Amino acid sequence: MQITLDQDHWEVDAPLTMEHVLTEVSERAHAQSRIVTKLQLDHRTITDRDLDPVFLAESVARFRRLTAVSEPMPELILAAEGSMRKYTETLRAEGAALLSPLRFGPLPLSALDAWLGQLADYLEFVDGASAITQAGTRASSLAPWIQQLLEARAAGDRIRLADLLEYEILPRMDVRR
Repeated sequence: MQITLDQDHWEVDAPLTMEHVLTEVSERAHAQSRIVTKLQLDHRTITDRDLDPVFLAESVARFRRLTAVSEPMPELILAAEGSMRKYTETLRAEGAALLSPLRFGPLPLSALDAWLGQLADYLEFVDGASAITQAGTRASSLAPWIQQLLEARAAGDRIRLADLLEYEILPRMDVRR
């Protein structure tokens, strides 16, 4: 199989699987601070929905050519900033909606846990974006507060959870640099 990643070309042979090839393509792009944004296998465009276990286990011998296009990470992050700002606003609003039920009940902790999962996604993006752009981030200023939030969650201290959320975490959530 012939592989092209932007201007780089190489060949691979069986018994490699598509998973091995796509991993190598991704690692080569990542080594140049780029992310693969488009894949074409022979004459078929590949999307994330195609990346199921059956496809990933297929032998490269079935295909002739893989073409990958990548984009610089800083450009992708800049392009995503508007969407991330909207996500942050939504996450803040959902966090604020948890305050009254935390203080006065009832709030199933599963709702808080779901919100914490979304907060983790937010932190992953903001920390990744700041590492790539070398800009300061406010997400790192959240780390001690999130640790305290998790401790309060483990202790079942709903008032402390609400206070940390309202006065420490929500005000620090931002994607602006």
